[in-house]
Amino acid sequence: MRVAIVTFDGFNEIDSFVAHGLLNRLRPVGVHAEITSPGTVITSMNGVRVTPQQPLEFALEADAVLFGSGIYTRAIAENGALMDRLAVLRDRGERRAGGPGRRPSLRGSGPLRSARPVQP
Repeated sequence: MRVAIVTFDGFNEIDSFVAHGLLNRLRPVGVHAEITSPGTVITSMNGVRVTPQQPLEFALEADAVLFGSGIYTRAIAENGALMDRLAVLRDRGERRAGGPGRRPSLRGSGPLRSARPVQP
């Protein structure tokens, strides 16, 4: 199983790096996760610079796609040109992580989104 961890500028390191580390522990059973981004170098919310392992379009061929959060998450979600590059994912079905009291779901239509925000 190939997993794309979609990561944008301003990303939260915990979302991307922990998911990457945990999923890649499953390599012996065929799981392979890679950091995926539209840029050649991305900078986290705390200034950590990373070179992505795959371009953004890798998300279109991956078996699973994870979207991390960050300080620019809303602006990225509203960026039509960027989201158009991922439109095929929407056609394959919405993937949504489960939140508190929720189970992961796969729906046939609707926008890509994460579980509803949790208030601190």
